[in-house]
Amino acid sequence: MDTPYTPTDRFEELDHINLDAVFDVLDITCRNLLPDLDLCTAFLARILKDRNAGSNPKTQDVVLRLIRKAVALAPFNHMPLDIAARLTGDAEMERRAKRIAGLTTDPGIMDMRNVMNNEQTRRRKRNYLDSILERTPGHIVAASQRLLFDFYAGREPGDWLKTIKVPKFAKHHWQERLFLHYAPLGINDKALELWKELSSGPVCEVQLNLAAEMFINSGDTPRGMALYRESLKLDPTQGPIRHRLAELENPTPVNRSLVHEKNVVICLYSWNKADDLSRTLTSLAKTDIGTAKIRILLNGCTDHSAKAVEQARSLFPDNDFGVIALPTNIGAPAARNWLGSLPEVRACEFAAYIDDDVELPTDWLARFLSVMEDHPDTTAVGCKVVFGSNPKMIQYLHRTFSLAEPGIIKLTVPNLVAQYDRGQYDFIRETDTVMGCCHLLRMAHMPKGPQFDIRYSPSQIDDVAHDLALRLQGRTIRYCGLVTCIHHQNTGGGFKRSMSRAQLGQVHGNDMKMFHNLKPHLERIHAIMQEGKKY
Repeated sequence: MDTPYTPTDRFEELDHINLDAVFDVLDITCRNLLPDLDLCTAFLARILKDRNAGSNPKTQDVVLRLIRKAVALAPFNHMPLDIAARLTGDAEMERRAKRIAGLTTDPGIMDMRNVMNNEQTRRRKRNYLDSILERTPGHIVAASQRLLFDFYAGREPGDWLKTIKVPKFAKHHWQERLFLHYAPLGINDKALELWKELSSGPVCEVQLNLAAEMFINSGDTPRGMALYRESLKLDPTQGPIRHRLAELENPTPVNRSLVHEKNVVICLYSWNKADDLSRTLTSLAKTDIGTAKIRILLNGCTDHSAKAVEQARSLFPDNDFGVIALPTNIGAPAARNWLGSLPEVRACEFAAYIDDDVELPTDWLARFLSVMEDHPDTTAVGCKVVFGSNPKMIQYLHRTFSLAEPGIIKLTVPNLVAQYDRGQYDFIRETDTVMGCCHLLRMAHMPKGPQFDIRYSPSQIDDVAHDLALRLQGRTIRYCGLVTCIHHQNTGGGFKRSMSRAQLGQVHGNDMKMFHNLKPHLERIHAIMQEGKKY
């Protein structure tokens, strides 16, 4: 009997698999991402409710590791504190958990749903917390939650922080909480002052990782590396830290001459986003692309995109600059294929695809070409992507297969909510898919040219599907976190975007299509997942 497709949202797949599979998914996820509170609590909830948890030899170590992280990530959230107290029997932890629980009798204090993608909800919740703190300046739980609003905005706490009266029992943990605010945002002076005191006592890998990048960004790389080594001793499962440390120990060189030596074409398409397109071309002109060809496809544009492109032509005096104007919008995958089928594109050694709403660093092409030169097996290389609305915040990293069963095929999540880029993902590694808003393809590995699947029209995950198809063919994909692309649109339903029903339907529809397209290849996917254990 054919197993039906099971739709799942973020981490919902954990409820449809057995405990051993849950541990496997966690292991794969930790090879890709540094866990946040949501990830820790999702896996803890699933593990602790499993009737086989007590008899599984992995349970104790995994649960204690997740609890340690959760308590460090949320020192004023009573739920992980309560679990930690119960599991460890620590009397002081139990007293702390009870005090915190006594301040969180109103569940609304902890409910932060939709505050990042709904201005009305954000304003209402912020005002609610302000009113609590006005009445009770010592309400440390409300103060901790209030910090999140300034954190999401990427700024230092406002004047409200000066009115907080921290209870005596919470003073040390409030310093931990402030460190969690300042360090990820790169407010190094204040983070360093807090670290001087925090580091005199026991610290966990969460704090060590933040401190490591704090020192690296302050110019003390050896000390940062030492902290990363200490972190890995506490938790060897941290894939990003292992890759980051390797990059720091042996920095990847960039060969800037390759942009002049390699035959490259840069392709982009656009539909009625003239201003975004103009900004993207202006950014591209400021980067080092050598004599790369440029091909732009106007996908049935009815705005002033054609004028914007012609105005940008003069920015590229040394480049073969061509424009294709279609009378109708054929969708993203077909547009990519059209560009990829052009004879001059097929004749190139490398084809870069960039979106019409990005800004790029000066050396992006040299970095990508250096990866291709150093790793001749690489078919596609992509970058780290950050939000245009807040370029310090990560939008997308890379993804690997995390689960492949008859009814569910899942990839790791592309990012964690409100994760700031401090360099912790600055490394190069193999992966299964990268984001298509800025990536480079080796044309020799695609004899028929790029084949983006038009079944995913009009847009969204055709780039993901293209990388996965390459992986199924045995090709290699690499993530280059040494390149950071600013992406001004958040397509595909990211956490900073509210979607209409039609958009949500498109996302779910494409997810179902991808499942059925991948389902015949379960055996090959399992092999890819085994290969993934090496990176």
